[in-house]
Amino acid sequence: MKKLFVVADVHSFYEEMLAALKDKGFDRDDPDHIFVSLGDLLDRGPAPLKCLTFVNSLPIDRKILIRGNHEDLLEECLLREAFLSHDVHNGTMDTVLSLAGSKGYDLYQKDTHTFFSLVREKPILTEYLSVLRDYAEIGEYLFVHGWIPSKKKSPGKDWRFGDWNRARWFNGMEKWKQGARLRNKTILCGHWHTSWGHSVLEKRGFEFGEKADFSPFIQPGIVALDACTNYSHQVNCFVIEI
Repeated sequence: MKKLFVVADVHSFYEEMLAALKDKGFDRDDPDHIFVSLGDLLDRGPAPLKCLTFVNSLPIDRKILIRGNHEDLLEECLLREAFLSHDVHNGTMDTVLSLAGSKGYDLYQKDTHTFFSLVREKPILTEYLSVLRDYAEIGEYLFVHGWIPSKKKSPGKDWRFGDWNRARWFNGMEKWKQGARLRNKTILCGHWHTSWGHSVLEKRGFEFGEKADFSPFIQPGIVALDACTNYSHQVNCFVIEI
């Protein structure tokens, strides 16, 4: 029996990710253990290169990597060849500088085009980006970042061909509450901190502070996993047996 170990919004917190995987029994040498990332692997945390090295080291048939909005932001920054204010506060600039190496900032100041070109071509990054997908479906489970494309409250029958760039920014728990659900499917998502769902939808705890609950938000048809790791310093890992 295969096991899927699902994490979301790791945001370069490598040690926290490893701790969550270890706690759930993940064995990187077990061919039946499959790693699933629901996007936003990078930015904000201290170890983007370690996260990329770990993910790239896994065989292609033992990982499912979903594209998050931070992967979009990173690629947009690299193509723009300039840092904007949101690149700073979102942590994208720190990721780019980490990829550039110890002499990266000096090169950035001298020749921005060469700087961004070198980062775009880094094998550790191109390998990761090349295997990202908008969503993955396995049996009754659907893996996304924010939510599935939907207009108003309904995803519609052609959601697979919808606007995934926009859907990556959705609060999946809010969309679930509005009724944008799929019959006989459980959607696993990230992007929005689970404490929002617990406090706003379940009416318990607070979004932030000592009484905030960043554990998975689990209801019929949804498993939300974003633990707001930059704030909570924890990563949620949800295990599925298939």
